[in-house]
Amino acid sequence: MTDSFQTIRSDRVRKLALGAVSASVALLIAGAAHAAGMADCRKSGSPDARIAACSKMIASSATSTPDRIEALRRRGSAHDARGSYRQAEADYTEALRLQPNSGAALIGRAEARLAMGEHAAAISDLTDAMRFEGATGGLHVARGYAWLLQGNADEAIADFTAAIGKQKDNASAYNNRGLAHRKKGDNASAIADYSAAIRLNPSFAQAYANRGYVYESQGDKLAATADLERALALDPELTGAAKGLKRLGGADAQVAERSKALVAHGKELAQKNCAWCHAIGRIGESPNPRAPRWIDMAGRHPILALREPLSRGIARPHDEMPKFELSEAEVDTIIAYINSLSP
Repeated sequence: MTDSFQTIRSDRVRKLALGAVSASVALLIAGAAHAAGMADCRKSGSPDARIAACSKMIASSATSTPDRIEALRRRGSAHDARGSYRQAEADYTEALRLQPNSGAALIGRAEARLAMGEHAAAISDLTDAMRFEGATGGLHVARGYAWLLQGNADEAIADFTAAIGKQKDNASAYNNRGLAHRKKGDNASAIADYSAAIRLNPSFAQAYANRGYVYESQGDKLAATADLERALALDPELTGAAKGLKRLGGADAQVAERSKALVAHGKELAQKNCAWCHAIGRIGESPNPRAPRWIDMAGRHPILALREPLSRGIARPHDEMPKFELSEAEVDTIIAYINSLSP
């Protein structure tokens, strides 16, 4: 009887042990699947793929509250990228219900509301975001832009000035303050701000264009033409600058040809110095897996952020690459080429 009892007990212990192992394996598999799902939600390339991946995380009962909040924010961002602003707003609102002090969700919802023309609601969101994230230069710029769209130039100038006080090298803040000054009819202050933006970022095509429009309004055809030609040379997609040149009687075909030549020279420099490591075209992967594709950089980084390492010479950030330096003119050509990659 004792031997039989021991055998039965051993079988039960073995089954319990096997059950525990199976449960542990199941938990590990479930955990791995969840981690993979969140990774897809965070990193999927297209907005549609991110929406699908994040939706699975949001719907799963196994998703923790912090992960659900993140998935809602990321799905909201993907909806925003698709132009589905009302759906983006709904996702950010649900994220805020779960975490009312989420600055990221407030900023995301403000962007969606701005896109829908709901300026007052966007300003309210950005003001709340400042309470939780701090009154950063970036948030002042964002709220200033919302004030500008609402038509309140004075409040816009106050926010852009606050941003400049915190970030003296913020070219966008100067450019946007120039827009606000122009709205008030203060052309001298507008030109001063556009010029400051250009000094900080010599490749700031839109600032050249904006300054050109002011010169045009003042009847300074020569200065206006020079600025608008420079804007188009840096960014051939600036249709407003092209229309401005047409109004001024500029040689459109000649300007277009110069822009085309600038882009071609930039591509030539990129192929010579960068293509063995980076994918510099619209398609294909980088030969070096650690090197970002240029088309991704074109959409991910402000031109000012790209210009700085190009201007000081490609060295420390690219230890695997031959060190080389570029002239200001060559930097302009590469920036023009990078701009040409943007959709």
